[in-house]
Amino acid sequence: MEFLRHASAYSADHHHPMPRSFVEIDVLLPLADRTDARNTCHAALPYLEGKDCRVHVLHVVHGVEPDGDRGPIEDRVNEVFDIATACFDAADIPVSTDIRYGKNVGRTILDAADNYSADAIVLTPRERSIWRRLLSQNVLATLATNVDQPLIIIPAAD
Repeated sequence: MEFLRHASAYSADHHHPMPRSFVEIDVLLPLADRTDARNTCHAALPYLEGKDCRVHVLHVVHGVEPDGDRGPIEDRVNEVFDIATACFDAADIPVSTDIRYGKNVGRTILDAADNYSADAIVLTPRERSIWRRLLSQNVLATLATNVDQPLIIIPAAD
């Protein structure tokens, strides 16, 4: 604690911005579906195990939030969240989950990264049609050209 007290005094005296955390890393993990959840979580796990980090799992529903029953959407998304939570809970990595609605999926991901003060956004390549759909919506282009954090694309686990 003594170090923190001196660090705060140094920051105040010398006008140097201090990081919001000295060690914890916040990682945003956008997941499209159950398959993506399994692939991405298991691929990211070796990079995050043993690190002081927190994972924010995000699912973006393309479009506007429905006025009526969101039950079917939330059931599908909860399956994605359950896979991610089980994966990271087993490694004692704290996980939060978030569902967002947006017409621009890339922008919605970037907004979430800002909201969580994410240090990185982690993706895996998707071989299924969902990835092609996302690419056709220019999600990757939006992320790559507007991201303020490192955009990390890791190979899917075998």
